[in-house]
Amino acid sequence: MRRVLGAVLVIMGALFLGFGVLAKPYLYDRLAVVPLDQDSTSVSEGTDMDVLWAHEDEDGQGKIDKLTGVRVVSTRQIRGIPGEVENLGLQDDDAFWQTTVRSQAEVDGRLVDLSYSDAGVSVDRRTGAATNCCGDYASAGDLDDPDKIEPRTYEGQYFKFPFDTKQQEYLWWDSGVQRADPIRFVEEDEIDGTRVYVFRQIVGPERIDAREVPGSLFSASETGNVAADVMYSNTRTLWVEPVTGVVIDGNEEVSLTYEAEGLDPVARTVGTIGFNADTVANNAATWGAKARLLSFIENWLTLVGVALGVLFIVGGAALLLMRSASTREDVYA
Repeated sequence: MRRVLGAVLVIMGALFLGFGVLAKPYLYDRLAVVPLDQDSTSVSEGTDMDVLWAHEDEDGQGKIDKLTGVRVVSTRQIRGIPGEVENLGLQDDDAFWQTTVRSQAEVDGRLVDLSYSDAGVSVDRRTGAATNCCGDYASAGDLDDPDKIEPRTYEGQYFKFPFDTKQQEYLWWDSGVQRADPIRFVEEDEIDGTRVYVFRQIVGPERIDAREVPGSLFSASETGNVAADVMYSNTRTLWVEPVTGVVIDGNEEVSLTYEAEGLDPVARTVGTIGFNADTVANNAATWGAKARLLSFIENWLTLVGVALGVLFIVGGAALLLMRSASTREDVYA
């Protein structure tokens, strides 16, 4: 019986030892990747915002209203499209995600549409950095063709930070200036018990476009169109869970205005908007739990597996040796 138990312990020890040794290079490397079939929704809200609302009046005529001090709700959906990378044989390294954003303002107790955007972005499944592997695109619609898209080359981080995020500077894509600018680590923080790193990015102010806009936006006395510069600035703050690199919370202090010589600027989108409480709480609970699992696999599973493996092997070997010694004593007795 002692011999059987010793053999079982040695076998179990070998299994635990192998499991511990392979935990990080095998389990962690296969779990620390973004899914091909991502499906998530986040909601951001801003209060006391100034925006332009383009719509039709009761007579069906197009008009633009300047809304001041209103509540704005922005709903972002992300959908993974596995076929885009599977068809190219890239699913081990890349993911292709479509992201749509619908922005609405509250007018007389109801939400009205302000804008809608659509983008397709391919990213490295481990680092989260843009790879541009799979027909990446962005909205390029206008009043004549609102669904129009055009090819787009992205750079830097777009949806998330790398797994095992460091306290350093990264490049984060900003759709206002259509480039990736530095986003810098600020401090450590905690959200609902989940540890986060705080990053901040400051973009602009800078001129990003020039266009003809109705002069009536600037002054009731202005007629026709006015040549205006589109000016943009944004201070973006992101709270990032460092094990997974997922953004748990985020807000933007955005200023998008029309500026014309001799006239006061017109706010197209001005104010602060960020994840609402439900989105933050859900992110913290979901990704905090996944971070703890990944952290255990990366930092503790190897140690536990190796320790148990060695313990079982030593214990099993001791039982086998005790059995051999007992047999020899019987022979020489």
